[in-house]
Parts: sequence; C-alpha cells; structure tokens
Amino acid sequence: MKRVLITVAAALGLALAGCSGTTPTPTAPGSGPAVDPARVSPTDLPVPPTVNKPQGAITDLTLGECGTKPGEQTVKGELKSSQKATADFLVTISWTTATGDVMGRGFTVVKGLAPGATKKFTITAKVAPGAVQCVKGVEFGTIKS
Repeated sequence: MKRVLITVAAALGLALAGCSGTTPTPTAPGSGPAVDPARVSPTDLPVPPTVNKPQGAITDLTLGECGTKPGEQTVKGELKSSQKATADFLVTISWTTATGDVMGRGFTVVKGLAPGATKKFTITAKVAPGAVQCVKGVEFGTIKS
C-alpha cells in the first residue's frame, strides 16, 4: 500500500510539473527583473477609512467631469441615498492606467446620510503621469470617525 501511494504521489508530481510547461528556475535575491517606475503606483496614495459591513451603492453616485492629466485633479459629485436607513458613505475615485495601476486616489466620507437625502461633494487628488481613466466606487455602512 505504501508503495502504491509513493507511486501515485510521484505520478501526480510529474503531471503537475508538466502542466506549467516550464520548470521554475530559482533566482538569487535581488536578481529579478528591474521594476519599471512608470508602472508602479505612487507610494503616497491616500488610504480611505474602513467601512464596517460595507455594501455597494454605485447607483447613488453622480460624478462630474474627471480629468486624467498629471497634477491636481478635482471632481465634483453628488450622492443621493437610495437606502432605507441612515448610513455613512465612502466615495472613492482612482485614476488608473489602461492596465489598472492606480496613479492617483481621492475619497470623501459622507456621514449620516438619511434615506432620499442628497449631498454634494468635491474630491481632489494628485494624479501621476500615465492615468487614462477614472474608476469610481461607493460603499455604505458605518465609518468610525
């Protein structure tokens, strides 16, 4: 029985190695490919607060013009709560490259928005070169101050 298990394990190992098509080659630390700084997100992106028990509410959001030029960008928007209870909202905008690398981020917190209520806001962010689109997000729940 032990011999059968060893044979099966060896066969599975060979089969899995064959699936990848290549054999991994170990590399020495620091000898990997160089990092292209143009494809790395800025290290100083603002970190939004955590939403407790978050749920999405993208349909509650209306955004104005969102430019993608490098430098400071400002976006105006409006949030109209379609929720059944008062909630806190986190609105985020990420400026990304075509491959999804975040080149800028801004957010605003709207506390205690009542059902049916509307709140206008402005989000300003520093955008690094390479951004081609704005990606919006909205979560609601409870946000600790």
